[in-house]
Amino acid sequence: MWDMRNKKCATLFFVLCLIFLIKLTAAETGRPLIEVLFSPSDECAQRIISEIDQAKNTVIVAMYYFTSRPLAQSIVDASVRGVDVKVCMDGSEPSYEYSKRVYLENKNIPVKLITGKGIMHNKFCVIDDEIVITGSFNWTARADLENDENILIIRSREIAKEYKEEFCRLWEGKKVDAFQYTDETRAKKRPLEGFITVSLPSKTSKNIYIGHKGTKKFHLLSCKWAGKIKPENRVEFSTRQEAIDKGYIPCKVCKP
Repeated sequence: MWDMRNKKCATLFFVLCLIFLIKLTAAETGRPLIEVLFSPSDECAQRIISEIDQAKNTVIVAMYYFTSRPLAQSIVDASVRGVDVKVCMDGSEPSYEYSKRVYLENKNIPVKLITGKGIMHNKFCVIDDEIVITGSFNWTARADLENDENILIIRSREIAKEYKEEFCRLWEGKKVDAFQYTDETRAKKRPLEGFITVSLPSKTSKNIYIGHKGTKKFHLLSCKWAGKIKPENRVEFSTRQEAIDKGYIPCKVCKP
């Protein structure tokens, strides 16, 4: 009983401190520590652009869907100002209509495609190692105009550090991306061996095909089945003909 009271007191103290910090930050800078916005009623895209426009050093983005022209332009404009910009996208991004992947590449923005057992479903941005923008909001016109979405704008170096570390794991291909439950209660889980995200520069990924040594099938990098191949069974081909010449057959799902 006493432990429960201590936990409740600690939680209440934390909440009160958070409220105090929010009010203090708002009073000193005119900007709250945490902002909450909802689309389509709030100006979510414009608030994101406003923050990117003020970036001085770095902007890193991990975005599942990225088709918004204004947001892509704000990224390019930041790069032109000398801001170091990097973007991670899901491996299926090349197949999306209106994807801004090619536009960003043509403007010399480093883009990497992330594949794995699941999808790269993140939607976050870190600015100057201090500001985090995250939530359900994909960077698309539909998210801004039609969908019921949300974003949080968080001004915290500690939280920004956590998001930056996650981005680096994705960027460097070091993220373990598959787990399994340890028992029927599903209260705990453990990582599956061999399932690490694959991170490839977008400009080269379109020329890479992924084969499975066991099934003798080959896939597009963006294929969901390519992401499920364990490293020991994985083989890469630079051309479709190379895969065929080595006895591999094309996947019937992605039709490489």
